[in-house]
Amino acid sequence: MNFREAEPKDAEAIGRIRVAAWRAAYQPFMPKEFLKSLNAASKLSELRARLANQNSDFTLSVAEEQGKVVAFSIVGKPRHDAAPKTIELWAVNVLPEHWRMGIGTSLVERAIAFSSRSGFNSIELWCIKGNTPAQETYKKLGFIESGRERSSSRLTGITLHELHYAKAL
Repeated sequence: MNFREAEPKDAEAIGRIRVAAWRAAYQPFMPKEFLKSLNAASKLSELRARLANQNSDFTLSVAEEQGKVVAFSIVGKPRHDAAPKTIELWAVNVLPEHWRMGIGTSLVERAIAFSSRSGFNSIELWCIKGNTPAQETYKKLGFIESGRERSSSRLTGITLHELHYAKAL
């Protein structure tokens, strides 16, 4: 497995991975119609532009197997209120056929290392309540549930409940 910073040429693969991972992982949490409507080609030009200008506000890493991108993670500026010198793990998505191989764990470990090297004091994330595999991975890597929760229906039209996790660096 090869891990590297994503490049603009990876945008299509990232879009496909996001759709496949969401459709497989979020069936219990999101409406089937919403998951069916996901479009891997959506916002690719915006993603390519962001990949060409990565910094501590947005950094995307990929995992490759035999030259094929099979997973990605995103860290960036917190999208919600956060303590100073905090960065957020926005996403970890792995193609379902590559689940339970340690790829997601490796991407989270890389995000933690990047955040520490970049001078942040902590890394945080929000995880859908009930997404037990993800919650177990984060806890195993030293993330602690803070007790903060949020709920929103903005994304899917139904209310999603999320739990906040944080890790001191």
